[in-house]
Amino acid sequence: MKKSTKKDIARHLRQEQTPAEAHLWELLRNRQFEDLKFRRQHPIKEYIVDFCCIEIMLVIELDGEYHNDTYQKEKDELRDTHIRGLGYRVLRYPNKTALKNTQFIYDDILKRKGETPPSPSREKVGLRVLSTKKLKPNQRELLLNAGVSFVEYDAISIESIDFEIPKGLGNIIITSQNGANAFINSNDLQEEKIGLMCFCVGNKTTALLEKNGLKVVKAAQNGEELGHFIAKNHQNEHFTYFCGNQRRDELPTILKEAGISCNEIVTYETHLNEQTFNQKFDGFLFYSPSGVSAFAKANTISTAFCIGETTATEVKKYTQNIVVSNATTIESTIAKAVNTLKKQGIQ
Repeated sequence: MKKSTKKDIARHLRQEQTPAEAHLWELLRNRQFEDLKFRRQHPIKEYIVDFCCIEIMLVIELDGEYHNDTYQKEKDELRDTHIRGLGYRVLRYPNKTALKNTQFIYDDILKRKGETPPSPSREKVGLRVLSTKKLKPNQRELLLNAGVSFVEYDAISIESIDFEIPKGLGNIIITSQNGANAFINSNDLQEEKIGLMCFCVGNKTTALLEKNGLKVVKAAQNGEELGHFIAKNHQNEHFTYFCGNQRRDELPTILKEAGISCNEIVTYETHLNEQTFNQKFDGFLFYSPSGVSAFAKANTISTAFCIGETTATEVKKYTQNIVVSNATTIESTIAKAVNTLKKQGIQ
């Protein structure tokens, strides 16, 4: 099947306009406003913007209610940063402004028309961060498109080990994608799969388990939250915890103090990769407590950007200058780092 191109997607979006987009387009199309030529659903690099006027390098975005979500706002800010880096000005409005207060948008356009467009900043690299995990191409682009240089390495490595899944499993706990993969790939799983109740940590761990036909009863943001949930709602039940050799203590401690039976099975080993970096960095990206421990063995941590609260807890041993991402994903951690450093004016 032929893969859709950006032009194909843009063409489809033009046919599926929101009421706000349709209303504003009727007012801007065919050079009706100030003889400016606007394009709708226009591709710019990897993005498709709602409206674009290349003559004055201006982008207009209209936002529905879901753009009020904290994580979505973060993504929007990073997207706008990338587009500005290409030399465009970006104006962003709620849908209701386009429907009820068009004059406000007109005034903004006129103001930008009289200004000199900014120069592209793609090549002006002023920020440098270190990632304690090697990034995928799309994750690297999030940094590069924002004019941020980076160094990446794997602070930890994972080694699978042999283990057996006990008969008669009921409730299982999995707190990482590594644990989920080891459990899913076990030869013993198929016999025990039916009726399993999964309690896990992290959105991606949850998605991985559900994709493989497992029922997730509770998905928490960290082990401490999950421990308190189980202690409150499943006091008289038995659990099996599939974890790594360097698992955190919070969850098992909470279950033990609540008198809840929990059998631990180690499914993988985490190895710390010690490496010294002598360059100066504006921030460090951390995705796991083990990654923090590995990096800190040979380096000093200044500003740390953490994927979640559990990782941040480990970082607190070395610095108090910590920023936690809005969602437990690598992309969110990168977005938080870029937006924070840009706002601080570290250039």
